[in-house]
Amino acid sequence: MSTGQTITAQLRLDEFESTTGLTVFTPPGIFVETSKYPILWAGVLASPEPSEWLSIYDHPESWGGLDREAVLSMRRHLYRIVVPIDAREMTPPAIIKSLQSLSLSVAPVALGVEVADLPPRHLYPLGSQLPSGPIVEADRLELLTEPDVSRVARRITERDEPAADTVWDLLEYDYSLDQVARMMALGMLGRRGNRRIIPTRSAYKAVIDSFVDRAIGVLAEKPVAHDFELYIGRTCGDSFVVLTAPGETRVDYVRIESRGEETKRGTSIDGLPQFTTDSKTSVHADYARFSALKHQLASDVQRHTTIFHHTTDERNSILGPWLARTGVRDAMGTAPVVFDSVSNVVPVLESILTPDLDSWRADIPLLSCLGLENDAASPLVAFTR
Repeated sequence: MSTGQTITAQLRLDEFESTTGLTVFTPPGIFVETSKYPILWAGVLASPEPSEWLSIYDHPESWGGLDREAVLSMRRHLYRIVVPIDAREMTPPAIIKSLQSLSLSVAPVALGVEVADLPPRHLYPLGSQLPSGPIVEADRLELLTEPDVSRVARRITERDEPAADTVWDLLEYDYSLDQVARMMALGMLGRRGNRRIIPTRSAYKAVIDSFVDRAIGVLAEKPVAHDFELYIGRTCGDSFVVLTAPGETRVDYVRIESRGEETKRGTSIDGLPQFTTDSKTSVHADYARFSALKHQLASDVQRHTTIFHHTTDERNSILGPWLARTGVRDAMGTAPVVFDSVSNVVPVLESILTPDLDSWRADIPLLSCLGLENDAASPLVAFTR
């Protein structure tokens, strides 16, 4: 199953007559939110209106070329229709089984739900996730169409093996980070005795960490690159400059928010969480590392990657860390400028980075306590000279 197949697999959504409650349509999309453990809110991202484009509303891999307003318009249509579940006891079993089937579907699904009147549509920011419409508690959640379940995904999720192995295999089969996180959230990955339903944001963290650890291990056996590559991109108005340099695999992330005269800066040094300056930077760095390492695996060499993420539009904050993940992916999908020495890189960085280079390297005397002052391969070291 390929991502392309997922995007193009469209289900014609005919109107369903529901004698009680409401018929809604999901891309498919799954949502799990904390309540008071072991009770969680679990359910679907769904719209009361069928659309031939519904399958892309919760499939960010298909959003290439869309601007922020187009993305937000899609997300505004998706209510979070949820029911309470017991994550420890895995009850009610019928609801959980339906949600698990939905997570394996590659096409939209119609559901019958019993809810009060739907509230007005508005975007609800979700911090470390993409925004959506408001939350709606349901008394019933019933599949009206059979999910088009991916056989490959079902076969992999039926294995009784460590989550790290199933995560890696699913991503190898070109399932998206979002699809794998849905399966993780619904307790479908890992040793059977250890499976638990967890909040969606925790599932993303678990999947990304698993992938990053495995990718670094795989790349450790590859040769070290000999050149420097510079990638430049813009996504939803944010700029992304990505520098790769010879060295062991690691990804450092620096983020600057410019709001008029005010500038906020966050730094995440790979492998050293105590030097991450704030939780927002930490989450964005995780998603950025995911994209950078996916690209690096394809290049089959070891590189030290530094990501410069500059944002000036406060409205982009509603997009959460998806923006960092997509911005790095899009930037590294362009043709790089290649250099044979760091002495050639720095003048170019000085000419393209906004704000200036001094703003990015402020407080990076951190490098001396990280023991990198003699690491000639590190591009950040060169910046401090």
